[in-house]
This record gives sequence, C-alpha cells and structure tokens, in this order.
Amino acid sequence: MPQIEESDKQAIKNLFAHKMEGTAHIRFFTSKANCQYCEDTLDILNQLAQLSDKIDLQVFDKDANADEARQFGVNMYPAIVFVNDNGHDTGVHFYGIPSGYEFSTLIEDIVDVANNHTDLSPETIDVLKQINTDVTLSVFITPT
Repeated sequence: MPQIEESDKQAIKNLFAHKMEGTAHIRFFTSKANCQYCEDTLDILNQLAQLSDKIDLQVFDKDANADEARQFGVNMYPAIVFVNDNGHDTGVHFYGIPSGYEFSTLIEDIVDVANNHTDLSPETIDVLKQINTDVTLSVFITPT
C-alpha cells in the first residue's frame, strides 16, 4: 500500500488550501477482478481526499456500476475521471496508478479542475476552439 510521506502530505495540503478555489470532483472506477493497481490507486486517492474538503471522491465498481462506467467511456481499470460541478465529464481521465511523475500531474490536474482553469495560452485555446469534431488525445507512459 503506497503511503504519501508526511512532509509531502503537508505540502500538498497547503497547496490545496491556497490554490483550490472550487471543488475537484473525482470519479474513481475500480474492478475487483484482475486489477493490479486498483487498490493502491484508491489508497492514493483516499489519502489526497483527506487533505482537503474540496475534493469530492466517489468510488464505482465496474460490475456494480456498469452504467456509470459506460457513461464516462471507462473500459480500463483503474480509471480516474474528473467531472465538473454538474457531473459532466471534463475529458480528463487517468488510467493506471498515478505514481512517479504522474503523481505530480494528478496533483496539478486536481487544482486545475477545481479552478476550472488551464495553463494553455490564449492563442492555443483559440486554435482548439476551432476544432469542430470529437478528438481523443491519448498519452502513454512507461514506468521508469
């Protein structure tokens, strides 16, 4: 079971307290069968949720909550899905355990989603607004 170091917990707690304006709504999808990292990923998310009352974590099992998994297009586990205040998919999904460099990315995404903010330049946002078809951007990483 991965444990976030106490000094890191304090730093993350301070970051959340000073940077999060809204609530980060996280939907975690797990599977009891054949999921090597589901339990560890849930443990990480629970530890993070304990650091701020602005983290809304809900857990769904793929078998018991198949409709929810389908609603968000989840077909791999573990899956972390960020939703907005209305429960709509933000398009930000993590598959697998957010460890190593992905842990800091998860922290940044929690803050960005809570603030409904991105660090993209205005020019990039303008170009992206011109896309009028669905696009799936997948980023694959390997453990180092």
